[in-house]
Amino acid sequence: MDMTPTTPTIKLSESERRREVRETAQFKVTLTTAGGATRNLVTKDRSFGGISFVTEEPLSIGEDCLIVLENADQTFARFISRVVRSQNIGDRQFEIALQFRRQIAA
Repeated sequence: MDMTPTTPTIKLSESERRREVRETAQFKVTLTTAGGATRNLVTKDRSFGGISFVTEEPLSIGEDCLIVLENADQTFARFISRVVRSQNIGDRQFEIALQFRRQIAA
């Protein structure tokens, strides 16, 4: 009888899998909602597919917004993005994840 320990396999749903590797990164971001509200934020992490950040006000999952991301070299990238996660993590603290939908020429 083989008594070798095995590692359990964990299956994630398609929505739980990250499509891109995330790295911790702090970049200045200006977010504009479809309703026109603007927030200046700092990213928590980023990947080629999106960003996350913490804010005092939630956003609705599925909501589209405009992101202007200031890169480390002082250049800017503009994206139409969609909220894919909005999670309450504490007293008036919400972790938001945005997926880049398409880049807009500067």
